[in-house]
Amino acid sequence: MPFFSRVNLELNDLFGKVNCEPNWRWNREHEPFHDFDLWYVWGGEGEVILGGERMQVGQGDCYLFQPGDLACARHNPERPLTVTFIHFSCTESFSQRISLPSRVRFDPADFHELYLDRFIQVRLAAAFGHEEEAILLLRLLLLAYERQAPGNQPFGDPAKRSLRRVMMGVAARIGQDPGRHYSIQELAKEAHLSPRYFSLKWKELMGQTIESYVIQKRIERAAYLLRLGMNVSEVAEALGYRSIYFFSRQFKQVTGTNPSDVLRKT
Repeated sequence: MPFFSRVNLELNDLFGKVNCEPNWRWNREHEPFHDFDLWYVWGGEGEVILGGERMQVGQGDCYLFQPGDLACARHNPERPLTVTFIHFSCTESFSQRISLPSRVRFDPADFHELYLDRFIQVRLAAAFGHEEEAILLLRLLLLAYERQAPGNQPFGDPAKRSLRRVMMGVAARIGQDPGRHYSIQELAKEAHLSPRYFSLKWKELMGQTIESYVIQKRIERAAYLLRLGMNVSEVAEALGYRSIYFFSRQFKQVTGTNPSDVLRKT
């Protein structure tokens, strides 16, 4: 179970998104952190020294500084850092440092940056429920951070993680419009892969052929529409079936029951 989902979080007044000044630097060798600091780099270049380890800093790097950490940092004045920082505390006390990496890398194309910006907007606006929303956003960010830790990656190879992300994007598109008739060539082109390689990798990552996945999503949508009160003919037409008999046969092959039986249960 993720660590930060098990503890109570307290927000701190230290937060923001800033373009670091040209002469910006940290020198906290004698002043340890008193709380947690989630520190995300939007751009620029620099370095952080933490626990004797010197780390180059660039876009997508995310750090989690913990209470007691001693850190130094500086950046290239010609390429200053732009960072979001979020200080927070946990109500629980810990006898030792939490076993998490000091740095992970977020893909700038992912949604984490939306959460970071939303966190700042929510805190600044201070509208109704802002603290509750901010804590939820912080939990999502910390969950994403923990997911990047060694051992928490379902695919250790970065290339496999990237390919899985592409496939999940295709899967989301199919799920959004399951009644459309997709071709392997079209989906492979969207994934920037050859049709043969796309089909092989899809089955490897998703555990079924692309054809069976499309049918599964189509039938799942059909069952949902039937439960909403549409009749069998309407559902078959909505999902692009030219024959109600073929639709009924395919529905039973996937679900083990007839579409008309779903109607009777609603």
